[in-house]
Amino acid sequence: MVERDDVGDPFVLPVSGGAAGDPDAQYVVFWTTDWQSNVPTAVSRDLEHWARVADALPVLPTWAKHSRTMTWAPSALGVAGGWVLYYSTAEASTGLECIGRAFATNPAGPYLDRSASPFICQRTLGGDIDPSVGRDDLGQPSLVWKNDGNARGRPTSIWQQSLSTDGQSLIGIPHRLLGADQAWQHNIVEGPAMLKATKGGWWLFYSGGAWQSTTYGTGVAWCVTVAGPCQNAASEPILASQPGAVSPGGLETFVDHRGRLWAAYSAFPKRPASLEAAMAENRVLALAPVLAR
Repeated sequence: MVERDDVGDPFVLPVSGGAAGDPDAQYVVFWTTDWQSNVPTAVSRDLEHWARVADALPVLPTWAKHSRTMTWAPSALGVAGGWVLYYSTAEASTGLECIGRAFATNPAGPYLDRSASPFICQRTLGGDIDPSVGRDDLGQPSLVWKNDGNARGRPTSIWQQSLSTDGQSLIGIPHRLLGADQAWQHNIVEGPAMLKATKGGWWLFYSGGAWQSTTYGTGVAWCVTVAGPCQNAASEPILASQPGAVSPGGLETFVDHRGRLWAAYSAFPKRPASLEAAMAENRVLALAPVLAR
């Protein structure tokens, strides 16, 4: 059950039709490794009751370090003939986190990555994590992510690049959208996700700070296009720690089968006493309706 699992960086994928009352309609949630699966996965028909299923990515690609602890922040895109799963994991040759992509004909997997090298890996910037996929105004797939600079004592930024229609190739060049320039971020921005704004432009949600700290939270920026330019819309996190929901982050949005917009994120039920405690403490899946955008 998801309620008893450590659900970090959740991504909820609505699948099977999408019409209200569709008996085949369901939701798949993927999240960061929990030491049992590379990509832990569960399914639901009502967003309340979840049933855990098999690891969505049971086999890592040949370029990856084989570990149950290093596969993070998956997201998925429906394409012709199946789904593409984006994730980050450690590159065996460098130890850096890099982004991969895998394909499956079933939304819950198993996904297979046959690539000989990472999909995205800005090695001079410390590697890359937290891929989040969506579509722009014209339906073109687009990926946003974070360069993992803080893992190597370097700056962190949020990046974007367009994808091919099948989600398997990069188009053009990466665009830097946002850096860590506010005090509450403590030099770290990560976990990005984009949402179309009803009055034009795009909302860029992101996490800031150290993930195991009570100062960790969710911020938001406004972008003219999915490729930027972007500027912070608030000088403080829009979602900060509170009793029962500490260090909220990894926020993604999705539309349910009735057309309602939701935010999915994770949080600790209580404050972790240390990094070691945070590693052992379960984060919970939080779902909240988004009323205006």
